[in-house]
Amino acid sequence: MERSFPLFRLPENVIVHVLQNMDFDQLFLTSLVSTKSKNLVISLRLKASDVTIFISHEIRIDVEMGEVEEPIFVLKFYSDRNVQNELLSVDNTLPVDAFLPAENETTQLSTPYNITDWINHIIESVLPGKKRIQSTTPFNFSDWMNHIRTVFCYTKPLNVTFFEGCERFEVKSLKNTIGNVNYLSVSSEATDVYNKKVLKHFNTPNELSLDRNPFDEACDVQKFFIQNFELFDFEDVYSLDDILLINSEQVDLWHPISQKQFNQFIKHWIRGSNPRLQNMSVSIDITDSLSREMLLKGIKYVDVPEEDQLEICRKHRIDSDNLVKIKRKDGTPAVIAINEREAILNVHFIVLY
Repeated sequence: MERSFPLFRLPENVIVHVLQNMDFDQLFLTSLVSTKSKNLVISLRLKASDVTIFISHEIRIDVEMGEVEEPIFVLKFYSDRNVQNELLSVDNTLPVDAFLPAENETTQLSTPYNITDWINHIIESVLPGKKRIQSTTPFNFSDWMNHIRTVFCYTKPLNVTFFEGCERFEVKSLKNTIGNVNYLSVSSEATDVYNKKVLKHFNTPNELSLDRNPFDEACDVQKFFIQNFELFDFEDVYSLDDILLINSEQVDLWHPISQKQFNQFIKHWIRGSNPRLQNMSVSIDITDSLSREMLLKGIKYVDVPEEDQLEICRKHRIDSDNLVKIKRKDGTPAVIAINEREAILNVHFIVLY
């Protein structure tokens, strides 16, 4: 016989104390039992810092909290590898099973026990054994997302990252289900045709990471350089003209450019280009002729004192002991931080507002 723990017969302050000693998987499962259990879990005010949907051969939702590197809670969907060749539409009219990550057998959530026995069964028997849990709760994918948002007090738009295998899912249905996103990452492992669909439908992210340019014409990818993202991350080839179109606040450009191109960009910025730019990271090919003098040729600058260097590096989370300060024609100051690593020179350009 299963042991019974009459959780809901306890005073509410005692119930909350019990919940506070559960892990996040246990809390989430408890929140599924009833409206009362859900509200009790919500009363703990578990506040997620980010919720990210990873789309590959399956869909995975990661919940992050604070500065913890690993997600505190993970839920998976559409994990059946026997139907990988089918184009799946994320249909909000149909229920979908959810799984906790694990390696072993599947255990159904539904049991013949009453509520208190059911909670006890889930918490004591399932989770310590690290069994994978399949929910028979009739939730569609939107219901699951909304439940996660509610339990973990998350109100911001979600983050979405596409990986290899994502072509399994029909893009328009994903957009209709997920809605607008905060951060969008488009994978180099997907086809150009699929990535174009992703960029077409998920067209209003606050932050965009683009591994590869899926377009044939330069003007098509330049549409993304000119948008006012909070963050724009680009890993493919780009030109000086592309850089001068940038209208984002923070930019990470991964493909190396020449020191001449960087020098020309700085001169354009001094004259007034890229007014929204606050922080940019670029890589520069190291050649025999590369030097700080050549990189800053024709640019007025002063060395940043050591104590100021330490504070700037700490604040902006960069690693450099070679910082110089420049000024735009309107007096706006900026620093250039240089860090040499193997065959690439990492350069951070930071505007000091």
